[in-house]
Amino acid sequence: MKKASLSRPKILFIVQLPPPVHGVSVMNYHAVNNPLWNEQYDKKTIRLNFGQRLEDLGTITPGKLAGMFKVFLEICYTLVSFRPALIYFTMMPTGKIFYRDALIVAICKLFSSKLVIHLHGKGISEAAKKSTLKAWLYRVTFKNTRVICLSANLVSDISPVYKRKPFVLANGIEINNLEKATESDQPVVVYLSNLVKSKGIEVFLKSLVQLKKEKLSFKARVIGDAADFSFYQAQSFCDENGLAENVAILGPKFNEQKMQELYNADIFVLPSFNECFPLTILEAMQAGLPVIATNIGGIPDIITNNQQGFLVGVNDQRELSERIRVLIRNKSLRQEFGVNAKKKFYSNYTITHFYDGLNAIFNEVLNS
Repeated sequence: MKKASLSRPKILFIVQLPPPVHGVSVMNYHAVNNPLWNEQYDKKTIRLNFGQRLEDLGTITPGKLAGMFKVFLEICYTLVSFRPALIYFTMMPTGKIFYRDALIVAICKLFSSKLVIHLHGKGISEAAKKSTLKAWLYRVTFKNTRVICLSANLVSDISPVYKRKPFVLANGIEINNLEKATESDQPVVVYLSNLVKSKGIEVFLKSLVQLKKEKLSFKARVIGDAADFSFYQAQSFCDENGLAENVAILGPKFNEQKMQELYNADIFVLPSFNECFPLTILEAMQAGLPVIATNIGGIPDIITNNQQGFLVGVNDQRELSERIRVLIRNKSLRQEFGVNAKKKFYSNYTITHFYDGLNAIFNEVLNS
């Protein structure tokens, strides 16, 4: 039994895991706990968790610096003692945290020739254009690595500094057995994301003000944890703009409770300013909802305009109001888009698709 374990290729995962709960940490959890690994690989995991709250993300504090130093020591010790055949690392491609992650990549390269970097963010191309030094650091960091992008639409973000062909692997989510509720007389519009201004929560609420002025009949539900836009701010906005009877601020929901909210809704809206591949859109598609989202990142690869929903411009409150209005008024179009969305989800974005895709990538890298 021991010999069989030692004969399997060793994989080291260096990832952020929940908490806090957000798209990257959730997908890292699935990557680490892929059931296919149990028979094929001997694995270890190093957690990159330096904060337990959403507002901690992207900040640097003395406590985090001490934690980083401990993690660097743990990485070095594990690389020497475990000697992985492959290292899987999800890195932050921009901002201050990129420099920490670039150092982790440099350390990993000293001990292993097979390093897979999974990018869950974007902004590399823009950052490289602004700084020759940053462009050089990107090229050095990605040299002799294999990179995974979340969608074909995001490959161009890394192409200026990475000349190999990246792998493309879409996110996937688990299938549930819930059923869609019967539509009510008032269509229910749902926003599901953390209350972050860059996720478009303010744009969403302002678009509802316009619809309220037009005396449209609707309900809206805001689901997500507070971040730089508090529950008090959200509720105060609704009270001051006559939306109190239309909009419910529900706070965070998880697992079955979250999915049940989607199955009870009729329209899903995510007007985010900066996205790569939102899991909430996949959850809405599984629930058979038409999706209205911004035309950025990998979203155009998920949602085809006028097929599974509508794509709108970033921070375009007028266009967002127009698209919500169309779906509120047109039940048959809502149902058509919802059917299309559910079909595309089951064809492309289940957790099984993700497991199989990541397993194929690992096999190719290990055998190359």
